[in-house]
Amino acid sequence: MRHEAVPGRPYAAAVVAEGRFVFVSGQIPVRDGRLIAGTMREQTRAVMDNIVAILDSAGATLGDVVRCGVFLGDLTAISEFNEEYASRFGSRLPARTTVGADLPGYLVEIDCIALLPAGTRR
Repeated sequence: MRHEAVPGRPYAAAVVAEGRFVFVSGQIPVRDGRLIAGTMREQTRAVMDNIVAILDSAGATLGDVVRCGVFLGDLTAISEFNEEYASRFGSRLPARTTVGADLPGYLVEIDCIALLPAGTRR
């Protein structure tokens, strides 16, 4: 599975490798091609919505995510980020790395790796 998210750019929203590993590229707070302005919580919600949609198209859910890479443009808002992030994953949190980054016009970017459920191969 390769999902071209931005026509004309060398970018795939996700790739399934070895039939079971879904590698989701860094997602930013974009909806319908437009950047979502707002708080860290609002932008995190939009990013998570994008990840959910991509995982769904591959046959996975947030419950299948085993690792996330998180890039925050404002580390002082990490508690706001953590609240939204935890509300989406519930008690089954994946391994995570979080770093501060100089992001161009938005506050959060997240990539992840999911393992498709047993019996699901692409």
